[in-house]
Amino acid sequence: MPTASDVRKIALGLDGVSEVDHWNRPSYRTKKRIFAVMRPDGLYLDLPEEANQFPSQAASEVFVRFMWGKTANVIVQIAKLPRRELEALVREAWQNARPPAKPAKPRTPTMRRAPRQIATKAKTKP
Repeated sequence: MPTASDVRKIALGLDGVSEVDHWNRPSYRTKKRIFAVMRPDGLYLDLPEEANQFPSQAASEVFVRFMWGKTANVIVQIAKLPRRELEALVREAWQNARPPAKPAKPRTPTMRRAPRQIATKAKTKP
């Protein structure tokens, strides 16, 4: 049975995640945004929209649909979920919150310059 401590270990084990206080609750974020908040009523996850629909329909005792404005999100009852499934859900929320990857800059070949010629002035007689 996973606990809030397990959620913390899972989230902080992901690349670029930091823990921040969110209204006196631990939350986990990427540079872009918060993707998970440990609440008194469960774990809030910011999943992609298509992923939010299925869990609450499949297991309403584990996944509670939570409306944030016009957006539906999920609150997970972590004690009723196997750890592997919890890890997968936290990872999915993290991937949803990551900034898009920047395309790699094309490498340009480096050209070597010819050594600079130092001009010398010839002494001329007046």
